[in-house]
Amino acid sequence: MKVTIQLMLTCLLITAACNERPAPDLEEMARRSSRPEAVLVETVLLEPGVFYHELMSNGKVYASGKVTVPFRTNGNIVELNIINGQYVRAGELIARIEDFTYQSAVERARQRVQRAEIDLMDILLRGISESDTARKTLRVRSGLDEAETSLAEAEYNLNHTRIYAPISGRIANMDAKLHNHSSTYRELCTIVNDDIMEVEFPVIESEYRFVSRGMPVGIIPFANDTMMITGTITEINPLVSDDGMIKVRASFRNNGKLIEGMNVRILIRKPESNRLVVPKEALVMRQGRDVIFIREDTLAIWKYVDIEFENSTSLSIREGLSPGDLVIVKGNINLAHETIVKENAR
Repeated sequence: MKVTIQLMLTCLLITAACNERPAPDLEEMARRSSRPEAVLVETVLLEPGVFYHELMSNGKVYASGKVTVPFRTNGNIVELNIINGQYVRAGELIARIEDFTYQSAVERARQRVQRAEIDLMDILLRGISESDTARKTLRVRSGLDEAETSLAEAEYNLNHTRIYAPISGRIANMDAKLHNHSSTYRELCTIVNDDIMEVEFPVIESEYRFVSRGMPVGIIPFANDTMMITGTITEINPLVSDDGMIKVRASFRNNGKLIEGMNVRILIRKPESNRLVVPKEALVMRQGRDVIFIREDTLAIWKYVDIEFENSTSLSIREGLSPGDLVIVKGNINLAHETIVKENAR
């Protein structure tokens, strides 16, 4: 019985010891609450600068020079020196048609010309008048005019059994095969000169005032949105289509980066000087209004602002800020007026 009582007393003593905690330091708690930790922020110095209006559109790329190369004579293809994508120079032999039939036709035409010349000479030797009118009539009667026309046609066909590149560029749409008849194909190929290319894109009617000839544009291919090529506006169609769009063309030096028919994004930037420009990250909403915080010493000061212009990255402020303000651009999401802040070391 004594052992049981002793065990119970021991347990009570242990429980009391476990429940005993030090009393809170009320003075330390009050000190901490009166000196809250500063919020880390990043700022930029506000100075007058250039704001860029941005106009975005989608367009399609076209080669400035493109020629379809036809088969002007028909026959078996006995020489083919090109493949799709190959670069050729103007005047380079790219294909040849079997020419035996055409050479024979030229020789026969020459013989007909010779016979007609002999016939004409016989007529003249008979003492018939050699006036211009008479000679023209005699050329027709002798068959010389017809023979010379046939010769010219035969020589034309023979010359076109050898096909030369009309312009420099890259071969495209080449389906013809060696030793096949040329009549199997609609044409031999297309030659695309893509050194200088054009892009056509629409702008809406209300944005017409933002574009002008000679204005630079940024061309961003859908296939690689990290690349931007600079071009220049060359044409603005002075008509508005039924859907309220205006067609614009720009040219650019390609250097093999884009190919015919590629889809691209167009970025046009028009500068407005002497504007107070801040990054979009500086803007927050408070009580349904646009607010930007600036840092004054160690305090975040709440400023209502009036936005003049906006683009994808920046804002132009009409009222509410002044040159020399330290605009808070990071750490401003949860700030309140006169929150204690500290510049984050970058």
